[in-house]
Amino acid sequence: MAADLPTSDIERSKLRKLLLSDTPFQGYLDFSRPIVAVSGEAIRKGRAAYPPQVPLKIKMAAGWPAQRIQGMIIDSLDNPLAIQATPEERERFDRGEPLLVRANMVGMRPERSSGGQVTDDIEKQINDAFAVTVFVIFERLRHLVPLRDGRNVRNWADQEAAQNFIFDKELLSLPWPERDHRTTGKRRRRLIDTAWRNGQRPKFLRCLYPSSTLRREIADWAEGFRGQRKDMIGEEIRFQKTQFVALNMCRARAQEFRRIENEISKSMRQDPDAEEVVDPKQTEVAAGMNHPIDAGAVFPAVYAGNFDPKLMFHRLVSLKGFEFVRDIGRIARRQSAPLSSAQFIERIERSRQHLKEQPEMFSERRHPELMSGREFLLYAYKIFEHHRAR
Repeated sequence: MAADLPTSDIERSKLRKLLLSDTPFQGYLDFSRPIVAVSGEAIRKGRAAYPPQVPLKIKMAAGWPAQRIQGMIIDSLDNPLAIQATPEERERFDRGEPLLVRANMVGMRPERSSGGQVTDDIEKQINDAFAVTVFVIFERLRHLVPLRDGRNVRNWADQEAAQNFIFDKELLSLPWPERDHRTTGKRRRRLIDTAWRNGQRPKFLRCLYPSSTLRREIADWAEGFRGQRKDMIGEEIRFQKTQFVALNMCRARAQEFRRIENEISKSMRQDPDAEEVVDPKQTEVAAGMNHPIDAGAVFPAVYAGNFDPKLMFHRLVSLKGFEFVRDIGRIARRQSAPLSSAQFIERIERSRQHLKEQPEMFSERRHPELMSGREFLLYAYKIFEHHRAR
């Protein structure tokens, strides 16, 4: 059986879609599409209207036109299906507010005869992107930090001295993924050193940067900041650091997601006839409920790493802006993108308006050296417009 299991993210995604469309609810619900869930008890007790009033925001996320939206009225988020939700979401559901949910299949993963675990395609992609980004950020910061602090503060011509300062003082001091197994500064520094070495290799660089003279181009780019105010240089440094933190978080999440699905697969193989095949706590981790996160924390990683985060952040699967942010990042790296310049400008203006009208969309900045999701997007849009004007 294990030999027939998918071994790539693309194959796994196809199998999930097939299985989700073949359920006991066939003809009633299509589990490959979003579903609006409403509390039947809240309707009976008058806490919610019937038919349920679904906010426009949920309708837009679920799909348009409205008559195509799927809905189900249930008394509990645990029956007839186990729906993962935060305590706040459960409280809102009990009050009668609709919830937008997506079904997802977890497990089964192939068992290797030699032991170990099969690394996901997306995990490999994120690891490569993290390595390249560490290299690029170092190159950018070793030009920008002297402009911010003054060139005579330290010997920037010494490669090792520059690395020690930027890695130890500028990157290691940033927030680290909570569930990463590297808990000491020494182990974290080793990861950054390895990423920096790998990231400058042509086979890694070619995935994100088409240029063969990247170091020289970064040096020329940095000259554009000479003579600018320190707060403007600091804003660019925060922009770079935010990408590092976001990619590092996604790197840890990809590992966690792979490990938990392997645990689920192992438990299902050991006791396939168990009444509760999957441990609810394992499902919670697979769905990302153990550390709910908003899109603003993921956008910088998508911008820098050019990958689809929805494969491992299931709670963000209904969001439609990730592909656009990926394209903006590609343009910033001088890669090709599917939209015309005019289409990009139109999308950017719509996004700016959306960010203005819905300030609650992203959480606020929680670290002084990083940007919030809103700040990051607005800065990325400004970079695109600057490139277009040149």
